[in-house]
Amino acid sequence: MKASYRVIAAHELDAGLVDAWRSIQSAERIFASPYFCPEFTQMVGAVRDNVRIVVIENQGRAAGFFPHLRARWGSGRPVGGPLSDYHGVIARPDCEWQLDGLMRAARLSVWTFDHLVGAERQFAPYVTGSASSPQIDLTGGYENYARGRREAGSEYLRKTEGLARKLAREVGELRFELHDAGALEQVIRWKSDQYRRSNLTDVFGVAWTRELLGRIAHLEAGGFAGLCSVLRAGDRVVAAHLGMRSREVLHYWFPAYDPEYAKFSTGIILLLRIAQAAASLGIRAIDLGKGDAQYKQRLMTGAVELREGYVERPSLIAAARRLKRAAEARAARGGGIAAALKLPLRAMRRLERLRRFA
Repeated sequence: MKASYRVIAAHELDAGLVDAWRSIQSAERIFASPYFCPEFTQMVGAVRDNVRIVVIENQGRAAGFFPHLRARWGSGRPVGGPLSDYHGVIARPDCEWQLDGLMRAARLSVWTFDHLVGAERQFAPYVTGSASSPQIDLTGGYENYARGRREAGSEYLRKTEGLARKLAREVGELRFELHDAGALEQVIRWKSDQYRRSNLTDVFGVAWTRELLGRIAHLEAGGFAGLCSVLRAGDRVVAAHLGMRSREVLHYWFPAYDPEYAKFSTGIILLLRIAQAAASLGIRAIDLGKGDAQYKQRLMTGAVELREGYVERPSLIAAARRLKRAAEARAARGGGIAAALKLPLRAMRRLERLRRFA
C-alpha cells in the first residue's frame, strides 16, 4: 500500500483529522503521553507560526501524523522544541510510510530527535543513543503504588510523609489544590531563579514559551488539560507545579518550590499529593521526564525507552552539521589543533542552545 503525504499548518487541523488522530492515540498505548495529543500541537501552533503537520494517508484515509517545527534551511525539530519530552510519528501499526517520503513532504533537510518513541523500523538507522523516562505506575491506585514501594524496601514515601507532618507543625496546616491556574506566575518566578542560579538557559525568558504555558494552564479539553498544582503551608505557597495530562498519563513538567522550605522536601510532598489525586481521576501513570535525578530513581516503578539521533538528507545544512561533528571529534582527541577548536565550538554550542527556542 503506497502512502501519500500532505502538509498542513496547525490551524488547518479540522475536526475529522482530530478524530483520526485521537483514534490512533487511544488505540496505541505508546502514544498515551499528553505530548501526543492533538491539543498540544494546536497550542504550540497558536504561539509559533512554523508548526507543520504531515498527514500520512493510506488509500485516502488519514493513518498517521508527523507534527514538527520547520526552521530556516529545512532544519526540523519536534513540536515544542526544547520543551518536548516526547515526539515521533503518530501512526497506526499497519500504516505504510517511508521516512524519506515523509522528510521530502515536510521539506526537511534535517530532523533532530532526543525523546523519540515509535517507528522503530523507519528510524533505526538514524539512532545514535538511548535514554529512559521514569514513570510512576498508578494502575491499581495510589495505595497499591505505595504498598509496592514499601514491599520493595523503600522508605522514601514514609520519610516524605514525616517531613510533611513536620512542615505542618512548624509552618502551618497543609492545603493542596490539584489545579489553580493562578499559581503559574509563582512557578515561573521560582523556576527562572533556579535557571539563573544554575547558569542554565531561562526557558521562561522566551516570550512564546510563557504564552504557551499560559494557554496550557488554562486549557481543559476532554482528553487533554493543563494542571497547575499548589501546596500551601498555612497561607504560604511552598511548592507548585505546572504539568499536563492526557486521559491516562500525567506529565510531570515544571516543579518549583520556595527555597526557604527546601529542607522539608516540599516539591516531593507536592508530587505525592498530585499522585494521590491523579489516581482518583483514573490517571494510570505519572511520567517524571527523562533523567536520573535521585527522586526519580526512588519513586519510579518503570520507564519508557527513548531514542536520540538525527535524520539528514543531502543539503548544505547537513554538510555543515557533518563538519561541526568532525571538528568536535578532532577537539575530543586532543592534539595541537584541539585547543584552538574548543573555544569556537563552545560558542557554537551556546548559540545552538539559544536557537532551539528561536
